[in-house]
Amino acid sequence: MRALVLLFALSSPALADVPQVQTDIPPVAALVAQVMGDLGTPGVLLDKGGDEHDMQLRPSQMRALTDAQLLVWVGPELTPGLDTARQSVRDLQSLALLDDPATLRLPYTDGSSNPHAWLDPTNASLWIGVIAQRLSALDPAHAATYAANAAAAQTQIAALDSDLASQLAGLTQSFVTYHDAYGYFTAHYHLPSAGGLAAGDAAPPGAARLSALRAQAEKGQIACAFPEAQHDPALITNLAQGTAVFVGPPLDPVGSTLDPDRHAYAKLMTALTHSLLTCANKP
Repeated sequence: MRALVLLFALSSPALADVPQVQTDIPPVAALVAQVMGDLGTPGVLLDKGGDEHDMQLRPSQMRALTDAQLLVWVGPELTPGLDTARQSVRDLQSLALLDDPATLRLPYTDGSSNPHAWLDPTNASLWIGVIAQRLSALDPAHAATYAANAAAAQTQIAALDSDLASQLAGLTQSFVTYHDAYGYFTAHYHLPSAGGLAAGDAAPPGAARLSALRAQAEKGQIACAFPEAQHDPALITNLAQGTAVFVGPPLDPVGSTLDPDRHAYAKLMTALTHSLLTCANKP
């Protein structure tokens, strides 16, 4: 009898018609998970602690991508390796969030495109709606559920945004990060960032950039410096050595160590806030 009940549940439209979704990074997985709610759980292709810019899929991950109906990702600017894998999968639909025309796009200091757009909660809220629309197109039977979940998630993001803005109002000291990924976050919350050691993702920081920042540090124009997960902290510690610059905890703009559940976006943004606030609360 239990086997018959299970067989009926697995064959029922409520379960069978929900698309299988794969995502690139934990914050995107979180946005999709909030929209899907109890209907399904998206996969995430970035390994824990992995480097999104150098993503190479294992055979098991390729199978998961092949079995999916939809890939929700930031776009090839963030994960070029995933772009190559995606193009090899027949009949896979793709939703590149950066491509939505309403997305706020910012450049790196070097002028190239900065793909870390989820660090502005305005984009995250926008993407929630875009994800709900695409899922509804694939799965019209659950469109009302996707829409309701999206509205609830957008309300939660607005509350998170307001809370983080209140906390970050106390951060008035200039700081530098390992690379220039945080422009969306610092612009949205009007933070006194001195930028990154590296002007973009592709190239390491140049000697002229390092010399300029070192001169600012020696003059007391930089209060704090933050290394980054998955990157050697040596450049940051060398910048601060012999100066009054406080070295804060490593930042992780993609939340690579987080469980990719529906709470991962809020956890990432909260962790980034708390890490930066060590500059305001330093000894």
